[in-house]
This record gives sequence, structure tokens and C-alpha cells, in this order.
Amino acid sequence: MMSGQEATTMDWVAGIPPEDMKVFLQEADEHLQRLDEDLVRLEREPAKPELLQEIFRAAHTLKGSSGMLGHRRMADVAHAMESVLDKLRKGTLAPSSPVIDNLLHGVDALRSLRDELLSGQESGVAVEPLLAELEQTGASENAPASPETDDQAETPLALGPLARERLPGLLAAGHTVHKVRVTLKRDVQWPAVRCFQVLSLLAEAGEVLCSIPSQEEIEQEKACGQLDLVLATTQSGDALRQIVASVDEVERAEVTPYGLLEAPLAPEGEPSGSAKSPQGKGGPAPTVRVDVGRLDDLANTVGELVIDGTRVIQITRVLEGKYKGDELVEALGKTSAHIVKLADELQEGALKMRMLPIGTVFTGFHRTVRDLAQRASKKVDFVIEGQETEIDRGVIERLRDPLIHLLRNSVDHGLEPPEQRRAAGKGETGLIRLAAYHEQGHIVITIEDDGRGIDPRSVRDAAVRKGLISAEAASRLSDTEAIDLIFMPGASTAEKVTEVSGRGVGMDIVRTNIEAINGFVTVDTRVGQGTRVTLKLPLTLATLRALLVSLDHAIYAIPLVHILEAVKLERGKVSTIGGREVMRLRGDVLPLLELSGVLGLRARGVGEADCFAVVVRFGEKRVGLVVDSLMDSQEIVVKSLGGYIGRVRGIGGASVLGDGRVVLILDVPSLLNTAFARVGNGMSVVGALTG
Repeated sequence: MMSGQEATTMDWVAGIPPEDMKVFLQEADEHLQRLDEDLVRLEREPAKPELLQEIFRAAHTLKGSSGMLGHRRMADVAHAMESVLDKLRKGTLAPSSPVIDNLLHGVDALRSLRDELLSGQESGVAVEPLLAELEQTGASENAPASPETDDQAETPLALGPLARERLPGLLAAGHTVHKVRVTLKRDVQWPAVRCFQVLSLLAEAGEVLCSIPSQEEIEQEKACGQLDLVLATTQSGDALRQIVASVDEVERAEVTPYGLLEAPLAPEGEPSGSAKSPQGKGGPAPTVRVDVGRLDDLANTVGELVIDGTRVIQITRVLEGKYKGDELVEALGKTSAHIVKLADELQEGALKMRMLPIGTVFTGFHRTVRDLAQRASKKVDFVIEGQETEIDRGVIERLRDPLIHLLRNSVDHGLEPPEQRRAAGKGETGLIRLAAYHEQGHIVITIEDDGRGIDPRSVRDAAVRKGLISAEAASRLSDTEAIDLIFMPGASTAEKVTEVSGRGVGMDIVRTNIEAINGFVTVDTRVGQGTRVTLKLPLTLATLRALLVSLDHAIYAIPLVHILEAVKLERGKVSTIGGREVMRLRGDVLPLLELSGVLGLRARGVGEADCFAVVVRFGEKRVGLVVDSLMDSQEIVVKSLGGYIGRVRGIGGASVLGDGRVVLILDVPSLLNTAFARVGNGMSVVGALTG
């Protein structure tokens, strides 16, 4: 347990090397996420010993690493969880909901204790009551038997085929083979941690050919007070003894020459006494942790290279026309084409490095839904599909909050309580499905439930009652347009405020966050059958596919994700309703917005000259943006303007074309919101024009 000094100060954190702290925090986050996800899975799938073993290993690793770092409170909590998990492994304790609850309380405490390392201040987590709670959870089970065995010293250190194969090369490189025996003190508190420390330090000093117990057995806490290993190294026996002596709670270290000719050979396959190779031989493909800032810098630099490469191609074409047949110009053309090809490949590789499985943001949602369901006294079957679907890291960072809002609404508003579901002829357990998949260069995420659905009449009534829309405008809205009202701030239809939701916030935040990354949200619902919310997002924020348009001798880019079609405006297609210009398109009436007027440029009337309308999506509605002419669609590199002029409503960034011209990228959602805000209630205007 902690000393009195540790209980009142976190000064010891300052003594942790920054690199050790960074590695610990990264690995701790991974293990905590795994515990959150797998404990909820264990409650649903109790008959999976491999799942339980994975949970045990995560808790055990957290205990060992936090203990080595000196964070004893964190190590104590992980140790208490490990004791409960050990009883689950032995089958003397069942993974019931109360048991899982207590283990999840431990995970929450570990997460708060982990944050202490960042802040340098104690979190206020009451460790003692939690330890008592976890101890009581497995009180019916006797203390686990000591994993020590008396015959360990007699077990021969057998070299496996891989070690035998490595020996000639090691000996030729000047290595000497030693047998090392490390004996720990009898009262050692963390024998497995100390054995792991010794094994790691000696692996840095040479190559561990085999060990008893093996690294896997140490990680499973099958280590006892003694560690035997065979080490090939260029260091002397005295140096090895000093390395081992640097580990706390080591009683003695014996280093002797290893008799290679008499060494027993392990059978084919994985030898029982082998240690994991620190180089990862025969394991998964090696990976390297890279700071995300470096990836961003690489992507930006490559983007600039692609722009310059396109410019070089255009200059080369001019020179080829001016100096046709010149050998140097022809050579320049071939070289520039090759450079552009390499730049494109480099850009593709840089963007792939930014891609992550969307499961990284889905992680933890099982826990979220479980906790929400318990608070609402509902039964929920939560299904996740498409976790392997890859998406840009920048998009992932913006997704978590909107998805939590949507899941919260599905549990609290969407699904009915068990008694209501029975009365409606449904099963007591509701279904929530979260799915992700690629579609035409975008990623689509759906959150679907089989609950009560959304009644458009209730939405209309709530919006009118709260003064968000007039009764006259509400009466003109179709059911689809009425459902779209839920995205207005304060438009909650909840009859009462609960701990989960009902405060009039949520869906407006979802739309705002999704539109900020050039995505959009749609809602499909049927009363009594359920609701499906669909998010359509770009795969990456570094580049986007856009339609280039000209307006007052300037070029603008409109993201294709928002565009439905583009048409030439003819006088016969333009009409006026309520003083507002509209266009007729295949029997439908669409409002027209002059892009020049919205951007504060030269005002004019539609029809004064030849022009075009780019039909864009605005929620469930369509609006025609009037521009001078259409150019072409192409992939452009997105550059943020935030660091230069701040955020401008209606402008989502900029890009540079191959000829050096700068284009502004239109932020369609905020552009239309701004435009409709100028003429009053945006919903009533659009509803009146499209209803």
C-alpha cells in the first residue's frame, strides 16, 4: 500500500523519464480500452476462456507496468482486479452483472489514476473502498495457490531449433553464451514484475536464447522466485551480474558458461522454455509508433509537392508547344511526368498512413450503451459492424461526440421500456446496430434501432410550442421536413428531463460537427418500427473531390459530397414565389440562391446572363446555387485558413490549382444557413419553397 508521503503528494512523478512516461501512457490507454470492451463482451459471452485470458493479461500488464513506474495505487487496483479475474478463470466465480460492474468500476478508477500521471495531482479516487469491493467480490474463493514449483531448478534449459540456428552466427560475431540464474528475495512483493525486468534488461545486453519460466509464463504470473536463462552476449559475466543487481529485490545472480555440446535440444515447434525474441522473429509484422504531428506534416508537404508537380507539367506543355521537337524539352516532359507519378504515389502512401480502422472510435461504445441501458432500466442488444473500415484520423477525431449523442438518443428516446415493448408485440430486448462501410469514395455510418420511431406530429408540435417555427410554416412541412426539425437547437421532444437526455441538446451538435467536416446527416424513421440515422463523410480531410465553378472571374470549389447535379438555367425555368427566385426541375420547385449575393459580391438578377445552377443537398432539401459557369471536377488538396484569417462562415478552406491559382472551398451547410438566416426563419423559407 501507499506510504503517508505518497498519499499526499505526486512529486515522484517528476522523476519518471519522459520517454518511459510516454510509452506507459500509450500502452495504458490500449489496455484500458481493451478492458472496457472485453469485460462487456464477457458478460454477454461468458463461455469464452480465451476472452477471459485476454482480460486477465491486460489487467496483469497494467499492474506490472504501473508498479515498475512507482504508481502503487494503480498497481493495487489492478492487482485486486486480477485476483477477481483469476477466480473467474478457475471457474469458482461466475461473470454475473454485479461482478462485471465491480470490475468496470476498477477500470474507471484505473483511468482516473492514469490521468494523475499527466496532471501530477491526485485524482481523488477512493482506492480503499474499491479494493474492499473487489476483495468482497471474490471472498468465497481461497487465496490462489502459489505458482512456485520445487522442481524448476531441475528443468533443463533446452535450446529450440531457432536458437540452434542462430548460434553459429552469434559465435562468429564474437558472442559468448552464458547461463544466468537469478534468485529473488523470499519476501518479494511482485516476483513476476522483477523477473520481467531482469529478462528485459538482459535482452538489451544480448540475445536471450531460452528461459525458464518463459516470457509468456511470466506475463501470466507463473514466475516464482527464480529465473534461469541462456544468453548470447559480448558482455562479461561481471557486467551481467551488475545489470541484474540493478533490479530491486534480487538476492543473487549466478553467471556461468553454458555447455553448448551438452545442451539439450527442444522438440520441434514452440519450445516450452523459450523466451520471446525482442526482435519479434516469427511474430507479426513490426510496427513503429510515430507522432501524428509528423504524419500531418508529411501529408502537407506531399500535398505541396503534388501541386508543384502539376504546375511543372503545365509549364512543360507550354514549352513543348513553343519549342516543338526540342530534345531537351522532350526529356523535360518525360522527367516531369515521372516526377508527378512518384508524387501521386507518395501522396497516396502518406494518406494511407493517416488511415485508421473506424473501430478505434467504436471502442468503448459497448460500455457506453451498457451503462446507458442500465440507467434507463432497458434491455439492449448492441451490434457493431464494419469496425475494420478505414477512415482518416482527422475524421475519426470529430466522430466520437456525435456518435455518443446518437447512441444516447437511441437508448433513451428510441427504445421502449421492456413492458411497452411487450405490449407492442416486440421482444423485451431492443436492438441497436452501429455499422460502417465505404460507398463511392465516402464512408457511411448508420445508427439504427427497432424502437418507437419519431412521430412527425410530435416534432411539429414541440417546435411550435417552443417558438422555433410558426404554426403556419409548420403546417406546410412534409413529414420528412418535420423530422428535420429535430436538428434545430432546443427541439427535443422528450416529455421529461432524464440523466441521459431530454435537455434540448444533442442533434444540433451532431449536424454541426458532421457538416464541419463536409459530411451530412439524414434520418429515416417509421413510427412504432424504429429509426435509422445515416452519416455520410469524406474518407479524408487532406483532399477532397470538388466541382470547380467560376463566379465574377474567381474560382470556387464545391465539394461533390453535397452536389446532386448541375444544370444550365434558362429563362423558362426560373420563376418567383413570394418574391424569391426558384427553378423548376423535372416537376419539382427548388429555391435559388445567387452565390455572388451570399458571398457579398456583385448583386444581380438571375437570367441577366447565361448562368448555371449547382443543385446541392441541404438536409433533406435541395437548393440551386447560381454560378457563372462550370469548369471541371478534380481532387484538390485542402488547406486551412484558420491560422491566417480565422474561420469564415461559408468558406471551408482553400486550395492551389496546378497553374498557381488559389481557389476557395465552399462550406455548403454554413453557407446556406447564413443565407437563410438573412431572410428570417430558414426552415420556414425552405419549407415554403419546397413544400
